[in-house]
Amino acid sequence: MKIIKNNYINNKIKVSVLISTYNKEKFIENTLNSILNQTMNTRDFELIIVDDCSTDNTIDIVSKNIESFANYQFVQLDENSGTPAKPRNLSIDLSKGKYIMFVDGDDWLPSDAIENLYTLLKLNKTDYATGLTKYVYNDRIARSGVALSKIPYKKIDLKNFRKSFYHLAPAGRMIKSTVITKNNIRFPEMIYGEDLQFFAEVFFNTKNISTTQDVVYCANRYDENISLVKSKESTVLNRMKWQNEAYRYLTNKYKNNRLFSNLLYRIINKDILEGKFYKKQFIKEIDTLLPVFQDILNTIDKDFNSLDYADDELNQQAIKLIKNGDKQEIIDFVNFYLKKDEKPLHVSNDKYFYSYDGNIYKKRMHIMLQKIFQKDEKIFLKLYSKNSELKYLEVKSRKNPTNYTVLEIKKSLFKSGEYTVQFKTNKLPKGKLALTVLDENLNGSAIKSEMQFDFYETVNGNLGYIKN
Repeated sequence: MKIIKNNYINNKIKVSVLISTYNKEKFIENTLNSILNQTMNTRDFELIIVDDCSTDNTIDIVSKNIESFANYQFVQLDENSGTPAKPRNLSIDLSKGKYIMFVDGDDWLPSDAIENLYTLLKLNKTDYATGLTKYVYNDRIARSGVALSKIPYKKIDLKNFRKSFYHLAPAGRMIKSTVITKNNIRFPEMIYGEDLQFFAEVFFNTKNISTTQDVVYCANRYDENISLVKSKESTVLNRMKWQNEAYRYLTNKYKNNRLFSNLLYRIINKDILEGKFYKKQFIKEIDTLLPVFQDILNTIDKDFNSLDYADDELNQQAIKLIKNGDKQEIIDFVNFYLKKDEKPLHVSNDKYFYSYDGNIYKKRMHIMLQKIFQKDEKIFLKLYSKNSELKYLEVKSRKNPTNYTVLEIKKSLFKSGEYTVQFKTNKLPKGKLALTVLDENLNGSAIKSEMQFDFYETVNGNLGYIKN
């Protein structure tokens, strides 16, 4: 590496903010300004920037702005590495802070992000803290990291989060540096799947974490922002192959870890089925993708039964079909799945089932609205469900889904399947709000209803609310 600039006025660094850059001249100044304007005193954190041999004006822009920081190192690799791994690994090696936080050179932080996450770690004596990531597109706002930040916890065991491995990316988290250094955790040199492997390893070596519902990271998803994920090499097939390499590494090293089942839930339900299998694109690429899926499941089945980690009966059937390998049966099933909610449901003992090819498959969640009544500024919903146990009601803005609240649903002590939940309308944001019911594993479902008060019904018959 080549040292471009460095300076320290404090050697007792609380947090190391690690940035890797490559040709980010359009965005890097905004990134730096967001870090410079943090509520945490700049004396208490360091900024480490590793440039991967940018060919634009990134070097000049960083050189001009970095001197505003109290503690910093700005270095450049000797040659372009082509992946995020080397810059990130080097930044870890150079860091001095008790905690580390990764920031990409095109993203930015809310002004209280560093202090917010640092305070969670210090007060609760945990090794890992995370919050919500806001995805900013040209025409909309989305969110990520929701599984872990849905409910705020001062201190909770990762084992209690079935979906804890669903968001394995650098954005919006702060980690005790010794978790990484003592366990020699490194980013593998891949252009896809390197985050999955690295942060899964972090989790395997972490017990308790702290979470917040606050936005602690803003991810740049503007059309003009170019990334490796958008490159020609980033095909569905290549991404699955890279992920499979990460799966094999993690399985060989951590299959006896107490959290490994959480990774299996992610691999099977999110990466294979939700992310790739239940897609029209999969049907087009079935000849190349199906063997990769079978290879992944065969790896899992050497030590586990992959069917045990499917979220519901439809996912279990999908796994069976993938293993059997009959392409026409698979295509027919995927086509059914993509249109399943347009077809009538089978009902038995107040439970709802999908019907396909002479068989019925229990729907994971099905919630009916029994009654709405309003008293003062409180709305009361009476819900009914026999398909699953209900735990929470999430109320979020449709325009800005990072603006949301999660309320606890109360189960009736006297009648099976009945639940109630209440919320105050004066504490809700204005505009259209989406209502989602969650089970204990944070699986979500809309509410089937009719329009009452200020509620409205969507095209699919789901429940929404308008605050006027």
